[in-house]
Amino acid sequence: MKRICITGYNSFIGKNFFKKYKKTLKISPYKKNINNLNEIKKFLKNKKITHFINFAGLSRLKCESNEIGCFNTNYNSIKKIINYLNNLDNKPHFIFVSTSHVYNYSKMKLKETSKTNPRNTYAKLKLKSENYIKKNYKNYTILRLFNVYGPNQSKSYFIPDIREKIINSEIINIDKSVRDFIHVSEVSRVIKFIINKNINQTLNVGSGKDYSLIKIIKFLSKKLNKKPILKVKNKKTKLVADISLLKSYGFKTKINEKYINF
Repeated sequence: MKRICITGYNSFIGKNFFKKYKKTLKISPYKKNINNLNEIKKFLKNKKITHFINFAGLSRLKCESNEIGCFNTNYNSIKKIINYLNNLDNKPHFIFVSTSHVYNYSKMKLKETSKTNPRNTYAKLKLKSENYIKKNYKNYTILRLFNVYGPNQSKSYFIPDIREKIINSEIINIDKSVRDFIHVSEVSRVIKFIINKNINQTLNVGSGKDYSLIKIIKFLSKKLNKKPILKVKNKKTKLVADISLLKSYGFKTKINEKYINF
């Protein structure tokens, strides 16, 4: 029987995963501070977990204002957990939620082998954690998530932020960039698929589709029936996933109106 421990129980993705699968999977949510290894040890004792999913971590914005806290939570805690799990007789499958921001911008869709070039503290520490896991733990999966969206997302993320600015008639500074957006429910499906298939790999998790940021803004404004105030720069960057590796394991993307309706 699969026994799953998740950290970051109250995070956007963690909450969605737990709510979606709490009735069909045996999930034990760790609700305390991820930096307290002794508490994690107590929590895991006698649970015989088969999977450990790390949703916990400080967001990109919080990392910008608290680099020391970001280092401790987003890297040092991962290092400590990996070292602890390595001492167990039955080492659980460690699933690490990383980010597409470890990559460089590219005109081509990004493969897992594409060049990395993290541009902020958050992404640098995600990549540092990835490298530590790869070097020191055998039973792992690293998920490089592209832009995740969905209901009840924090206003610090692109789609809720834009929606708020349109409603409040605020100026939206934007460029002609293209991104890959994936619904949070689809991310949860990917994680369950990986658990079932026991995949040990670094994987891109996105829609594999190009979405113009300006088009998304116009779509939202149409839904809200309110014209946005745009200041458009000529700059254009692209960050879109090649998800052929994930699909090669048999994962079938689920695209429907609910998912593309932002």
